Amino acid sequence: MNAQAEFVRMSGIRKSYGGVEALAGVDFHVGTAEIVGLVGDNGAGKSTLIKVLAGSVSPDGGEIVIRGAKVSFGNTTDAIAAGIETIYQGAALVDELSIARNLFLGREPTRRVLGFVPRLDWRYMRGESRTLLKRMGIGKDIDPNQRIAGLSGGERQSIAIARAMFFQADLIILDEPTNNLGVEETRRVLEFVREAKAAGRSSVFITHNIFHVFQVVDRIVVLRRGQKVADLHASETDLEGVERLITGVGRMSSAG
Repeated sequence: MNAQAEFVRMSGIRKSYGGVEALAGVDFHVGTAEIVGLVGDNGAGKSTLIKVLAGSVSPDGGEIVIRGAKVSFGNTTDAIAAGIETIYQGAALVDELSIARNLFLGREPTRRVLGFVPRLDWRYMRGESRTLLKRMGIGKDIDPNQRIAGLSGGERQSIAIARAMFFQADLIILDEPTNNLGVEETRRVLEFVREAKAAGRSSVFITHNIFHVFQVVDRIVVLRRGQKVADLHASETDLEGVERLITGVGRMSSAG
């Protein structure tokens, strides 16, 4: 893959917590309209790497280049402005707020009423929320005015994904997106990732479910103990081969 086709390249990313080295100079890149599976056992460094890319963790060393320009994220707002949307495991939602408010959290649309101070455009938020909920397959029985606190884990995850779907980020990071989801909800998540690719957007898919990885990704990156031990096109390996790399039986890197 040439540099022109890359959306993001992370080079030599290092991060330590006390005496624990979470990332030991990791290189990681994602191409435009590419789906990359990021896998590894617990403690491999996956979460730390995506938190650096999402702007919620500052690295101790290394650099991030987006569309050919070096960037430095001070917070998640910087990453969002650069076109990166992150869906964390467990869904970062506010229990006391409604579904509609959570879908637009931090980016609420406003409208002026009789020329006075702008007010939240509730009609727009509720209408778009109903459309998104239907697309995720959960619109039939859920009111956009309902509080998030009353939803199941699967419904919460679907709403977090619907938020990324609406704002159409250039790169969508999905951290264990199929956890707690039923078969139909999982199918819709995988379909969403494919649709994002077809629309020219990129995705990083982090999961312990290797079967789901092989259903959608173009390339697989394996981390182990803070190091990248493999970078393979999905067609070059199989489920058993990836499991061996995760557990430490093998080491291979061919996609750079």
